[in-house]
Amino acid sequence: MAKLILVRHGQTNWSKEKRVQGALDIPLNEEGKIEAQELSGELAKFKIGALYSSPVACSLSTAGEIAAPHKLKVKKALEFSELNHGVWQGLLLKDVKKRYKKQYNNWKTSPTSLSPPQGESLKDACDRAISAVHKITDKRKGENICIVSHDIILSIIKCYCKNMDLEKIWKFTPEKAWWEALDF
Repeated sequence: MAKLILVRHGQTNWSKEKRVQGALDIPLNEEGKIEAQELSGELAKFKIGALYSSPVACSLSTAGEIAAPHKLKVKKALEFSELNHGVWQGLLLKDVKKRYKKQYNNWKTSPTSLSPPQGESLKDACDRAISAVHKITDKRKGENICIVSHDIILSIIKCYCKNMDLEKIWKFTPEKAWWEALDF
């Protein structure tokens, strides 16, 4: 059995502004850099065998901080990129709720039944993320594997590990600079 150490990246200016980042490449801000260093300290107690990260700057920077004390190389994994939020990307969340009220409300109440306009479905994001987790854990049996990613992808993995329906995904949405270790 492998242990997954799931980590959400630190703060970005967009997360601070409550702007929908989605799959866009936004770097950590100064607070996010401090949070990444703090995460590194918290995770130093684990013997991490491999570290995988979404390929965007905020995740890679966070992963780099975590990797340093373990002397690991961060492996970029497109499969852990955040769900593409389509036309919502770059908008303030309050504007999404106002302009796309019906679609947003439906997505929040029944997330597997629709996608953000011109965005990726939760099922497609789930398929790619869970497939990657299986490949990694099959290859690295019995190791602690760290995955640095984004709120929806981490929520998907957590739902899967807890054998929960994806409709419950919003109950598992992690805060920025969050981590949790789960058996897989």
